[in-house]
Amino acid sequence: MKKRIYIVTALLVSALCVGCGNKKTESETENKTSQTKNQTDTATPEDKDLELQSITEADYTYDYTDDIKTDVDYVVSNSQSIQDELKNIDKITQKYSLLAESAQTQGEMNVASQWLYAIWDTELNNLWSRFSSSADSETKERVLTEQRNWIAMKDDVTSRYIGLPEENGSMYPLLKNSFLEEITMNRSYFLADELAKVKGEAFTMPEASEKYGVFVDNYGTDSVHSSLITRQATDGNDTADIFIFRRGGTQGTFIDNGNGELAFTADDGNIKGIIKINGWDGATFEVTETTGVSPFDVGEKFEFPFVF
Repeated sequence: MKKRIYIVTALLVSALCVGCGNKKTESETENKTSQTKNQTDTATPEDKDLELQSITEADYTYDYTDDIKTDVDYVVSNSQSIQDELKNIDKITQKYSLLAESAQTQGEMNVASQWLYAIWDTELNNLWSRFSSSADSETKERVLTEQRNWIAMKDDVTSRYIGLPEENGSMYPLLKNSFLEEITMNRSYFLADELAKVKGEAFTMPEASEKYGVFVDNYGTDSVHSSLITRQATDGNDTADIFIFRRGGTQGTFIDNGNGELAFTADDGNIKGIIKINGWDGATFEVTETTGVSPFDVGEKFEFPFVF
């Protein structure tokens, strides 16, 4: 989640400059026209690095949806492989991240976070359109089931990760959009991998975090049954939130042992265990010690195979 955290941090830091910019005049707002990019066709088959037309000034009253779609379509049409495409989609994110840095109010930060989420949401839909038209029926049905489950679980997972609107106040839209951006990017890579297989292309998933992520056991359904969330808290501590279906949950901190194992200790001291993150294949939690009242037994091992 490092990238998402960086963007959120940049937006929050920019809030310190509230009032330091010049307010736009009414005529400037009225004269704002679409930033739709008329991309040139100068790229040769050997070109890997695409040039996106820049936007010099952010307009937080303007709907960039069509501009983002134009950028995504341009990247899809001019990338030489699925791997190259995902790299170039990230360039669109960098472009709008630069715009987002000019946000000076919470409302502007909330709006800017929508742009970044929309990039990966647009790419995900584009990938699905191509995949669904080219995959065989068995493969399509398998991936469609996974995709539908992911969509159905998004709201629940988001609430587990960032909490409810009333708990976050005016920052809630920013936190929600930033989280949705991250998990939609992850889902895009999963779907890109499937599309690459259909097209017979080589594709490498990005390196997954060895410490942080959101993992779910949905029992093959469209509902979250158990979940494991690991992240770095604002105070710098590494924390984990574990919930097991019909058993209960626990929160605590963990220490990276450096051997692929994260040593977990519950805040109340009643549970200790080992968390293992297996890249894009999910994670596990094994209970190693319990004292007092605990919903788990020593030796129990829980799996979270669905990665958000």
